[in-house]
Amino acid sequence: MPSVLEDMAADAVTATELLVVWQQPSSRAMIPVGVLAFDGRLYTFEYLPNVAEIDEFRPLLGFRDFTVTYESDELFPLFHERVLDPTRPDFTRVLDDLKIDPASATPWEQLVRSGGSSEGDTLQVTPLPREEAGGGWTCTALVAGVRYLARKSIATADGVTRIYTADELESLLDRLSAGQVLRVVAEVGNEYNSEAQVLFTEQQEPVGYLPDWLAKLTAPCLTNGSTLHAVIDRVNDTSAGWHLRVLVTLHADEPFDQLRDRINSTTRSA
Repeated sequence: MPSVLEDMAADAVTATELLVVWQQPSSRAMIPVGVLAFDGRLYTFEYLPNVAEIDEFRPLLGFRDFTVTYESDELFPLFHERVLDPTRPDFTRVLDDLKIDPASATPWEQLVRSGGSSEGDTLQVTPLPREEAGGGWTCTALVAGVRYLARKSIATADGVTRIYTADELESLLDRLSAGQVLRVVAEVGNEYNSEAQVLFTEQQEPVGYLPDWLAKLTAPCLTNGSTLHAVIDRVNDTSAGWHLRVLVTLHADEPFDQLRDRINSTTRSA
């Protein structure tokens, strides 16, 4: 199955909406709070419904009014500062890891592909899940928690994984390839996130976690009969940070309208 990034033409990248996700300090939960968009000419930002009711959330810098749709001819400063500086020594390598041509990359394309954040950041952006032709929805994401496979075992309904040594973890990642299908399995007994989901190969090897914000959206798919799987887009080597090691495209066959309703409801339940 072709991935979103392989099929995404320049115009499609330009039109992509980005979901803005914020980390709640007390719970560390990643909660969708707004949508950043670009139509090729105008940038817009607007908050999701009921965002003012989220505990501990305060207006983002430059976006004080929860009810306004903000517009700009240039990328808003809050998000522009998350774009890589071309003078950075690792600029070319990082963009190559993200499958972006450094010679022509735009700030918007960088945000679409990278999320504009580093590990530990409290704010990130990610391509908003979109409807697939023929039904269902898809979403591209960077796999989270890859490094934890060398620190902890993971319990699922299928059993408990072992802890990998550093060399074994690299060997596992070396065996992954673009186009490979991964299973999405709920973790059991995760005290931090009861909806945590792990990506597994067909050989029952864990690859890492779905980002928490995405796991919150996909959790119902694991119990309502929807089909859910991920396809690897790219596997980067050790020169990439842990949060850039594996890029996947998630596919779900549930109606897209149900997913959009769920995104909006996350602000009411947070």
